Amino acid sequence: SPIGIKLNIPGNFDNILFDLFDFEGLVYQLKKRFVRYLVFAGEITRNNIIDENSSKSKNFSSFKKYNVNLSETDDILLRNVGIFFENQGFTILSLNEIIPDFFLKEGSFTKRKPTKQDHNDIKKAIKFHKVISKADIGQSLIVSNGLCIAIETLPGTDAMIEFVLNFKNKDKKIRNSSEGILFKSLKVNQDPRFDFPVVGEKTLINLKKAKINGLALFENRLILLNKEKLIKLADELDLFIFVVK
Repeated sequence: SPIGIKLNIPGNFDNILFDLFDFEGLVYQLKKRFVRYLVFAGEITRNNIIDENSSKSKNFSSFKKYNVNLSETDDILLRNVGIFFENQGFTILSLNEIIPDFFLKEGSFTKRKPTKQDHNDIKKAIKFHKVISKADIGQSLIVSNGLCIAIETLPGTDAMIEFVLNFKNKDKKIRNSSEGILFKSLKVNQDPRFDFPVVGEKTLINLKKAKINGLALFENRLILLNKEKLIKLADELDLFIFVVK
């Protein structure tokens, strides 16, 4: 069977299994269905593509002509993918254009509010976030007492939080301390049509385990899955969700 991703959406939609390296085949399937607009969503693991799929796909040898280099940073890689589809006549939409209810405006949305130290950490996190954005490294980081103690890299946000948990557990002085904030948001100058950051229940649960006080983000630059349910969970876990304009 083809190596690729199954677009499995319930309801009145087609489910398509396509080869990740066969862009032309995908374009054919889309145009056959008179598709004009595209939205990029979901997750494709880069390591799995390179290690498993590339050697099995008959289309991999011709993949380079699309100017898509799997060793590039996420933003560059996805912009090049987008350029290919735009050149084929498609219009690419951002998720915040079609699901605005998944985003939060400026303000505090939980019973718990950030402390003075939390606000200081958020301000520091915004400065650090600008730095890692320029390098196209990651979309999130953790700041505690003014210091950046973790930055998201290829393994993702939850792996970063797990690192902080392990780091705290090794030091008896801070093992039981509840401090620090997670800041997660679209990178500065990142194309909002690709790789929109997401937070779900798992991330909040992991924050509680790592004794992180809460989540901070820029407005309209982070997707909250099941937003109302997520805010309720944050209240149950005694975490704050704070949105900066």
